[in-house]
Amino acid sequence: MKKPIVNSLSVTTVNVPLKRPIVASLGTFEKWPYMLIEITCNDGTVGKGYIGPYLINYTPAITLTMKELFKNFQNREIAPYQFYNEGMNHLSLLGRSGIALYALAGLDIALWDASSKISNEPLCVHLGGTLNNVKAYNSSGLWMDDPKILYDEALELIEEGNFDAVKLRLGRKKIDDDYKAIENVKKGIGSDSLLLSDFNQCLTLPEAIHRLRDLDDQDLYWFEEPIKYYEFDGYKQLRKRMKTPIILGENFHGYDHAFTALKNNISDFIMPDLMRIGGVSGWLKTASIAESFQISVASHLFHEVSSHLMRVTPTAGLLEWTRWSDIILEEPYDLKDGHVVIPNKIGTGIDFNKETIKKYEFKI
Repeated sequence: MKKPIVNSLSVTTVNVPLKRPIVASLGTFEKWPYMLIEITCNDGTVGKGYIGPYLINYTPAITLTMKELFKNFQNREIAPYQFYNEGMNHLSLLGRSGIALYALAGLDIALWDASSKISNEPLCVHLGGTLNNVKAYNSSGLWMDDPKILYDEALELIEEGNFDAVKLRLGRKKIDDDYKAIENVKKGIGSDSLLLSDFNQCLTLPEAIHRLRDLDDQDLYWFEEPIKYYEFDGYKQLRKRMKTPIILGENFHGYDHAFTALKNNISDFIMPDLMRIGGVSGWLKTASIAESFQISVASHLFHEVSSHLMRVTPTAGLLEWTRWSDIILEEPYDLKDGHVVIPNKIGTGIDFNKETIKKYEFKI
């Protein structure tokens, strides 16, 4: 049976405001760029997806790379997994990471959305799973702000979707300020909720050894990226020294990074990022690797697609949720009792908000 032919590609970039500015060790961000991708097939099916590549001024380069990669798949029967593997081969000269991989990931997400629409199934069902809600934590706040404001903010985050898990950013200049931040957030979320922590790579290894040792009795669910993501030997040391689990992975560029990390036994959990891991196909490969090492998989951003993927991830853990993408969607995903509700719609069920595009479109 012949499948629909991939015809055309549309990429639109928007730079949208954040309700709560990101105040992190990596910088302060008041806006967030999204690249909205649509792939149309000859039967009228439109596959949709988006990526959020952090830095708005690099999006034109990603768009050009995406269009160049798309030429390899145009006028062919749709086959997302096949296209992904061919795409990775095409990137061998350019490099299988960075913006080249972001471009392939964007195409891959939209192609899988189209493929599941053609099959008249939600994405998670199309991939062999079942439709259900996915347990999540609220990651929309608790940045490197004054610890005094974090109690009220923690209350807001818990109440936003009846969550019982939130993430706090740590690594302030004075450890007493980290202690105060933890104390205030715990008061806000209550003793039955999980408190995750993220350092955003702000510490050197010696600093991390001291800071994490001092915070190791704070009953945090995990220490996320305390040092640079590529310092694998440092992570091995930290994992041996700390009782609090260590997690990294949002900066894995492709499944081969995930394999190397797990082979070297450097973390207790991993957290692939849909864009950096290579889209749906890259995630599926990574999920299989994690299963073979019996390592739990959390997610990083992109909860609309990541929630579907968690439904086919054997060692699935917690889903990261933020409200950042709501502004670009016609119908954002709902929340229920700390879970993301996957809608019973074909594909991922996302459609882009035309008013947002009109108001915030980024043009060179």
